[in-house]
Formats: sequence, C-alpha cells, structure tokens
Amino acid sequence: MMPIEDHPQRYALVNELHARPFPSLEVPCHAVYLAIKQPVAAASRDRAADRAQLVDLLDRHGGPHPAPDASHYTGTIGHHDLKWENHTEFTTYSAFRKGIAERPFDPARAEVFPDDWLARMPGTRLVSLLIRVDVMPEDEADLPTMLEDWFVPESLAASTVNDGAAIVAGDFRIDPAGHMHFAVFVRPGTSPRRVGRIVQRLCEIETYRAMSMLGLARARELGTRLNALDPQLLDLVASIDGNPPHPEATLHNLLAISAELERLAVQSFFRFGATTAYEA
Repeated sequence: MMPIEDHPQRYALVNELHARPFPSLEVPCHAVYLAIKQPVAAASRDRAADRAQLVDLLDRHGGPHPAPDASHYTGTIGHHDLKWENHTEFTTYSAFRKGIAERPFDPARAEVFPDDWLARMPGTRLVSLLIRVDVMPEDEADLPTMLEDWFVPESLAASTVNDGAAIVAGDFRIDPAGHMHFAVFVRPGTSPRRVGRIVQRLCEIETYRAMSMLGLARARELGTRLNALDPQLLDLVASIDGNPPHPEATLHNLLAISAELERLAVQSFFRFGATTAYEA
C-alpha cells in the first residue's frame, strides 16, 4: 500500500461510477419508461414523496425497499425488472420484460404501472416511452416498409448506433394513451449489456431533450413580458429627457421596471442554466 492519504471522497466518487449499471436485456424484449417532474420548484421538491411512491409500487409485489437515502434502485415487480432513479429535477421509472407483443407498441404493456398508482404520482408526466426491442430482420430491406407501418412517415427518423450493432427508429409522436414509441432492431451477436446500454441511452436522450426544451417555454414567457416592458421603458426614458415634471414618480417607475427585470432574470437563471446542462 502506498504511504499516502486518500482524499475523503475518493472511494465514494469511484463507487458512484458503478452505482447505476446498465440493464442486461435479452432480445426480444420491451421497455416502459416514465420521467416524472414537479411543474414548479422541482429541484427543491420533497424527495421523501418520490421514495414513498416507489415503495407503494414495490409493496404491491412484495419487493424489498430502497435505503432511506437512496437515489437509485433496481429490483423486480412481477415479471418486470425495475430501475428507479431520483435526479435533481425529475424521477424515472424503467420496466423491462422479455418478449414482445404481436401488436407493436400495445398500450397494455404500460399497465405494469397501475392507473391508481399513477393517479397519486407526486409530479406530472414529462416523458412516457414504449420501446420495442427485436432482432434485426434477415432482409434489412424490409425495414423501411415495416417502420412506415409503425410510425408516421413524415416525422420518422432512424439511425444505426453503437458501430452498427442496432438500428433505432421513432417518430417523436405521442399516441392517444400518452406514450412515445421507439423501435430497436438488434443485430445477432450483440451482448445483452450492450442492448441494455442502447435502450437506457435512448431513454436518457429523450428525457434530456424534453428537459432542455423547458427552457424554450420559459424563453417564450420571458419574451412576452419583456415586450410589454419595452414601450414602458422607452416612454420613461423619453420623459427623463429634459426636466421631468414629476421626478419622484419617474424615479419610482424606473425602480419598478428595474426590479421587474431583476425578478425575471432571477426566475430564469436556473431554467436557462439547466437547459445548457441538459443540452450538453
């Protein structure tokens, strides 16, 4: 052993690298994924409510509970493998099961998360995915026709991933039940860990896309308010030119606009900073 003292956080930081392993998925299989976010003040939400919601789901299947301060959990609920993660602004649930339905993206697959349990969710649904993972067709020329049957052709996007190990496709549409669909076609010889990595990355990419676009909604709100303040500020500046008839009122109005601008900046700082982080 080297005669040198370790940093107090060294082992904790290294262990964090292994705290959230990728799932191991045998093909064919399917996944149901949810990302839940509080509409406001999500970063300061009650994390105990997130954990209680997970425990409620686990108790329905007799599953063991997570540690009191856990930010991630893996286990089983019925025939599904469950993965739960608690992030700064959102919480995710991933359910994986072997096999696929004859009907692509059958909404019945989402019943792994019961309706009465969903109704008590401490937050709102930001992302909901149904992911179908199947073997690559022997004749890959059949894929375009198949995908056009499953997805809206105008918005269909498909790409090879992981050095050609799989083809991922989706149309970024939300179905009547509130789910977005993705299909993953895996080439023979791709390991279950690699398949799990592809599926998890797909979930993460869609979640971070949605989270980053929250900044767009905030920018639109901010633009509306700034457009309203602009003529007020112009009129105020014009009245200052020369000798304003009511200097105290002018100063009061100027300070009010300044305070409003500062308030808008403070309210937007976190959202825009988070957008930059998620986009990266």
